[in-house]
Amino acid sequence: MFERLAPPLQRALWELGWKGLRESQVQALPLILDTRDDVVISAATAAGKTEAAFLPLLTRLWLGQSLPSNVVELGTDSTASPRGVILYVAPVKALINDQVERLHVFCERMDIPVYPWHGDVGQSLRKRFFADPRGVVLITPESLESLLFRRGAELRHIFAELQAVVVDELHAFIGNVRGRQLQSLLHRLEAQLGQRVQRIGLSATLGDRGLAAEFLRPGHGDAVHIVATTGEKRNIQLVVKAILQPNTVTQTKQDAHWTIAHELFERLRGANYLVFPAGVGMVEFYADALRRRCEDAGLPVTYFPHHGRLAKSEREETEAELKRGPLPVSAICTTTLEMGIDIGAIKGVVQIGAPQTVASLCQRIGRAGRREGDVAVLWQYCIAQTHTPGADCVDSLYADLVQAVAVIQLFLAKWYEPPRIGALDYSTLIQQVLSLVGERHGITAAQAYQMLCQTGPFKGVSETNFIALLRAMAAKDLVMQDANKLLLHGALGEKMVNHYTFYAAFPDSQEYRLRQGGKELGTLPLEGRSARGDVITFAGRRWRIEGIDHEKRLVDLVVSGMGKLPKTDGSGTPVHRRVRQEMRAILAGGDIPVWLDATAQSLLRDAQRQYKALQLKEARHVVEGHTVYLFLWESDPVQEAIATLLISQGLEAKNSGIVIKISHTTLNLVATSLLKISEQPCPSPDKIIQRSQVKNYEKWDWVLPDDLFFGSYASRALALEDAHALCQGLSQSETD
Repeated sequence: MFERLAPPLQRALWELGWKGLRESQVQALPLILDTRDDVVISAATAAGKTEAAFLPLLTRLWLGQSLPSNVVELGTDSTASPRGVILYVAPVKALINDQVERLHVFCERMDIPVYPWHGDVGQSLRKRFFADPRGVVLITPESLESLLFRRGAELRHIFAELQAVVVDELHAFIGNVRGRQLQSLLHRLEAQLGQRVQRIGLSATLGDRGLAAEFLRPGHGDAVHIVATTGEKRNIQLVVKAILQPNTVTQTKQDAHWTIAHELFERLRGANYLVFPAGVGMVEFYADALRRRCEDAGLPVTYFPHHGRLAKSEREETEAELKRGPLPVSAICTTTLEMGIDIGAIKGVVQIGAPQTVASLCQRIGRAGRREGDVAVLWQYCIAQTHTPGADCVDSLYADLVQAVAVIQLFLAKWYEPPRIGALDYSTLIQQVLSLVGERHGITAAQAYQMLCQTGPFKGVSETNFIALLRAMAAKDLVMQDANKLLLHGALGEKMVNHYTFYAAFPDSQEYRLRQGGKELGTLPLEGRSARGDVITFAGRRWRIEGIDHEKRLVDLVVSGMGKLPKTDGSGTPVHRRVRQEMRAILAGGDIPVWLDATAQSLLRDAQRQYKALQLKEARHVVEGHTVYLFLWESDPVQEAIATLLISQGLEAKNSGIVIKISHTTLNLVATSLLKISEQPCPSPDKIIQRSQVKNYEKWDWVLPDDLFFGSYASRALALEDAHALCQGLSQSETD
């Protein structure tokens, strides 16, 4: 297979010291070089998936499209510059920046230009591409949206020689609004070109490769080739550490985190690590705490934050320190460093709090120990409350610790969550209607429905509901119809599509820009009452607000000795049923993994004893005073739906992870409510949900009428049919 590559690629690989192609590269090469079929490449992290796609694609460009795809002429080098375009789509800018450097190694010697294309890149590179559209374009979905919207009429010229679309980190798009947006963009692009374009998806963590294939080519997933390799066996050193949070009036919630920070300061100074706390606020806590420890000890600061709200310069500084710094450094980060970015040799990963998904943990562990012979290190920290008399039954089961153990065991068993599909995504559909109107300079309702729903990715939307959606958009002045029945932008729609925030499928959080001495630090959502003199913690430092302009949402900061942690929106990723079932099996069994420290082992034994004492092997409920706890061990979408059904019966119910907690009630009332739910047909979402109950709105949900809003929300957050069936089973078991 190696000899089939273009000569410049062969030379480049030889100079890089490659001993041969890896398994995924060998399997993918003929599929991509000899056919135009769609391909999903599923291989372990650091298994060379990028090269598996690009080595044959770049060879195709080198050979030229005038040659038949199965003819390979490698005897002479062509003097003409290779034509053709390869479009690479990635979920984050940092991954694009990293892949630009990676691809330059091959493309420079082939005279194939490489163009990074996102919000941080200036116009000069784009003008060069428009003047001579050839080479590799690395782009985010948002920038691709902008390209289709602004240059729709020119797409046939710009992408006249488009050879393939490569979607990296495919799993990051499946089952969310950006994924639906990307599906629509690729469909619209092919419609403009009047031809099908080869699609290649790359991922290390696909729980269901069939669903991934269907996502890549909706309606034709069975025709997508799947290249799946296990990769080389890796050595992993792992330990789960439990930190007890004393339960006294003099303690604060951060005290256990201070204990962890002190331990990390001592442990991490000898090598590069990635530390993953839960959310931006805790990233800032640890970055600030570790920076202060360095300064107090008179040592160089070797701990840096990395998250999406930091300015590009701040993120790149952390990446550069990891990759080329003279001292071992560690990044305190969110999912921004979960992707396959080259950040040098990472010894280990620290996870603080239980991972929500197995796939996420796999991505994170995959960042460490990537060099031959290295051992990947995982330190998992869990915080457990010291129990006092009167603690409830949930606390005594140490759910955070048990979930961490469950996720690790499933990771070791090589199981990952399949994506949840079936969301209606009306919010994203509204955006795509507005974008399509701009791309085509007007389109009929029938044409829009045919493009986006009948042949596009919104196949679950009926014609009746599409018309209702257009009427709602017209009522909000987003669209209008002219005399020729063409949909055009209304006055408000025109204003919104011309704002830079339009191209993202997720909401604009109205964040304030933070700067110090003219240098941009990043953005944060701040309250309207924030004022001069307030203190915040950001970019791993403490600041005081020196000036604030609420109209421009601009904040000037100066260094301070105090700072409050930022409060940022965001909800946890839903936990899969398999994870909850694994948690139950751990509690029901007597095994204690050897990779738990002494405290964690002791707590897990206590939790197992409590599980037996509560008789949860047979029982599904525990009653404590006026509170009923339902232990269903189901996924969050099912438990959220059951809680919603119980609320519709007048109960005070809440999904609290491993339980549904029903307050101020009795077991008889709960049983009666479950019986009423089971005796009635499964209700439509609009009958049991109020808009005020829904916390996580999508970007354009404010446009939707109630029936579409509730249907869209339920399709992405609730498993109502499954929940209703489970309620029938629960009521039957209570009467048996």
